[in-house]
Amino acid sequence: MTLHFRGYLSALIAVFFLLPSAALAATLGISPASTSVDVDSIITETILVSSADQAMNAIAGTLSFSNDLLQVVSISKANSVLSLWVQDPTFSNADGTISFSGVVPNPGYTGGRGQVLSIQFRGKRSGRATVAFSSSSEVLANDGNGTNILTATSPATITVTPSTSAPTPPPQTSSPLARADLLAHITSSTHPDQARWYKLSHASFDWTNAQSVSAVRLGYDKDVDGKPNVLYNDPISHKELDLEDGIWYFHVQEKGPGGWGLVSTYRVQIDTVPPLPFTVTFPNGATAQATTAAGTQATALAANAITAQFTAVDDLSGIDHYQLSVDGKEFSVTTDEGSRPYSVSGDPGTHTLLVRAYDKAGNISIADGKFFVKGTEAPPASPFNFFTFGWLAINYLSLILIILAILGLLLFAMWYIRTHFTAYRRQLNHRLGITNAHVHKEFDNLKDALTEEILTLEQAKSRRALTREEERLVLRFRKLLDQSEKAIERDIEDLPR
Repeated sequence: MTLHFRGYLSALIAVFFLLPSAALAATLGISPASTSVDVDSIITETILVSSADQAMNAIAGTLSFSNDLLQVVSISKANSVLSLWVQDPTFSNADGTISFSGVVPNPGYTGGRGQVLSIQFRGKRSGRATVAFSSSSEVLANDGNGTNILTATSPATITVTPSTSAPTPPPQTSSPLARADLLAHITSSTHPDQARWYKLSHASFDWTNAQSVSAVRLGYDKDVDGKPNVLYNDPISHKELDLEDGIWYFHVQEKGPGGWGLVSTYRVQIDTVPPLPFTVTFPNGATAQATTAAGTQATALAANAITAQFTAVDDLSGIDHYQLSVDGKEFSVTTDEGSRPYSVSGDPGTHTLLVRAYDKAGNISIADGKFFVKGTEAPPASPFNFFTFGWLAINYLSLILIILAILGLLLFAMWYIRTHFTAYRRQLNHRLGITNAHVHKEFDNLKDALTEEILTLEQAKSRRALTREEERLVLRFRKLLDQSEKAIERDIEDLPR
């Protein structure tokens, strides 16, 4: 595998399947690991992947086989854990190689013995053949980085032995019985029912060739009696085709010792196109009338419910059925019912009628239409109806009780606030009184102390002349006492009572 292809595969994984995870380990193996096959007989080997502890989401593998002893007849992707193929399986009998690469959608694959491919080998001559993975094979983790977590690969050994069956002399002529024996039995894993329609355009066919078959002719067309014309000298037993819409016939013809056998034909019906666009109409109008029972809230639709019409057409497989949805309620309608006017209903209000038309291949076409159900008011109750009067009285009494309860709560709130505010004010006045008395007491003490100092200085004046500084202090003490006393009295008067 080239670096360019590795980059392409990693980019594809990073875009579509990002999911971080820790890289651990994965292995690739071939089962059965040891087996034998007769010359000219066919044996099937299965490629298996194991990744028990780490989610993987891509495999790129290259196998080599002993092409002098073995010949690849066909490769099948049926039941593979890989669903997106970056490179479809290819093989070369000339080079003795098989290559493939594919992806597992998020969240990837975790488990043991997950089937990747099945390969049919034919024994060519006696000997011991090997089938092994090359060193370029990879298993990439589902970690968003494309980490290669492949830690081991297991080869297979196929012993090719001489045929034990006695050779059958070729018939001299191709009798009808001999030709009938060569009629291939064709099956399809993608389109298993020949009578059904499918929306899958990729078809896979398998058949088993008899041991004496030396070549096959294949073909496909739209003629049930068509003849295959593509020759395969190495008789393959698997074919995959991409077909357009329509009815196709796949033909297989086998060649045995007596010549070409009868043509075996397999029918495939493909329709990938949804039904033609259609509309939902209301022939009698998009509004219905609902009636309301007097004295209750229940509603019941009148007999003249909305009439809807929705007829879809599919040009190939045909309409299979309709799926209707109104207000989240779904129900199926047959093709015959859908071809006639159909009644739908709903509660008063606007509704959306959603119609899905399915063709016989499962393709869907959708249309919708809106309709309206109009309700009517209940007739007025009689003024003398005792029960109606009783309900009205109970309603008015309930309203009065609610109003009284609200008034009571308001009065209680006012009383509660007033009571607590009065108590708070009383407590505040008490504290202010204590503070006032304390301030007066402290100021009086200060006043007495300063007055005593002033008297001492005046007494000293009779004995000696006071200095200028002492005279200034006496005047300043008197002035400060007078100003402080007035300021304290004024501040106390301003306190709230």
